[in-house]
Amino acid sequence: MSCNKCRQFFSQNVPYYINLDTTITNKTDSASFYVKNPTNQMLHITSVRTLTPQFFTRVNSFNVNPADSAIVWVYFRTNQNITYYDFIIFESSELNYPIINYLIATAKYPDALYSFTQGLTDEALKIALKNFCSVNTNNNYTTSRTAMFSTIDDYNNNDTIECVYTGRKVYTTGIPSVNPPQSMNTEHTFPQGFFNQDEPMRSDIHHLYPSDEVDNNRRNNYDFGYVVSNITWENAGSKLGQDFENQIVFEARDQHKGNIARCLFYFLIRYQNYGGFMDAKQERVLRAWNLSDTVDARERIRENGIQAFQNNRSPFVDHPELIDRIKSTFSVIPVIAKPEISASPFNVTFDTLAVNDTANYYVSLFNYGTGNLNINSVTSSSPQFIIENFPTAVPQREFRYVKVKFRPNQLNQTFTSAISIDNNDSLITVNLTGYSNNTIGVSTITQQLPFEYSLSQNYPNPFKSMHLLK
Repeated sequence: MSCNKCRQFFSQNVPYYINLDTTITNKTDSASFYVKNPTNQMLHITSVRTLTPQFFTRVNSFNVNPADSAIVWVYFRTNQNITYYDFIIFESSELNYPIINYLIATAKYPDALYSFTQGLTDEALKIALKNFCSVNTNNNYTTSRTAMFSTIDDYNNNDTIECVYTGRKVYTTGIPSVNPPQSMNTEHTFPQGFFNQDEPMRSDIHHLYPSDEVDNNRRNNYDFGYVVSNITWENAGSKLGQDFENQIVFEARDQHKGNIARCLFYFLIRYQNYGGFMDAKQERVLRAWNLSDTVDARERIRENGIQAFQNNRSPFVDHPELIDRIKSTFSVIPVIAKPEISASPFNVTFDTLAVNDTANYYVSLFNYGTGNLNINSVTSSSPQFIIENFPTAVPQREFRYVKVKFRPNQLNQTFTSAISIDNNDSLITVNLTGYSNNTIGVSTITQQLPFEYSLSQNYPNPFKSMHLLK
């Protein structure tokens, strides 16, 4: 005999889409909706969650009166101009399933200049950015260096420039001398020897910077990285030494790390990885530097100066978050489906049952990634918890149910189990708990609403002390 929590399941759990209006990146949008109580007792919502950080709520639990509803707000915020999908999940101790709704929201950039990147990722985004960066004026090396030293990097308009690696400043009204006392040179962040000093790469100011002559030679053509041992040179935070793999690398001072990352992202997207200078390890370092040293006012002023001179901009200064939508700046990464699994709830507690009575729970499996989530098996570690059925696949942006039956076989016991869900993303586990006592196999179902009923003439007729409704 089945026990409580046996109400008509699918009739009361009909998910719907909550579609937020298109919003501007880095601004918070919101939408409200109602959570209905399908029972005739108080509904205790014990958990509210989403699966992605772009969507969130500001409540963790609340109550809904019998046959009533409660208003809930969901919020959305992102720095990317793309569309996001998610679920909002409500867990309750009165229901044998979570309440689930779909979420969808789109953000766009406030500046129309980068509207061409809307919704693009990986190779499509790289092609669009390359086309954007390539519309410019190519200048010769002398003209470019003159503009850089005399105008673009003269931030205070006092004919003073600063070495990006050490902070040493010199006075100059044009291209400085590499000899003392000025001893200032031009740093090609992407080493020009890798592209044979060819144009237009050599004169593209997006990756050129003033650099002390000695320090410029110290950097040489070494990869950028974190120096952790065997330091052979150090000045003002910049250093040369070995990284954790004993490779010789150059580490720039903190205030220039992000500038290096963004100018190399620009170079690799606009041109190519000449000579194989960039590799996966160095790119990981640059991605970290892009986050740790964010774009500041000085970098924006420099970007505007470069645009005024060579008529193009670096997307990674205007929108440094774009790199997060590109898997690799120097190679083509195939688009591979990547399903992502989650479940609700991760801890299920069944009501107390008599021996051999049964109760069901519907555990939800979510796929919030891309491509099909293939379910290989769902197994229970205890015979008292039976996997009645489970999906073999969950399409992207969808959810499906695993039906679990609890049947105690001993009196006055606490039963525990774990169901393991093997799939093509990652193995996950849901914990189960159930109880038994010596009551007979009949239980009150005051919280249950009839799914379907009809009224007939009372029987027997005339009315007696017993009345049958059928």
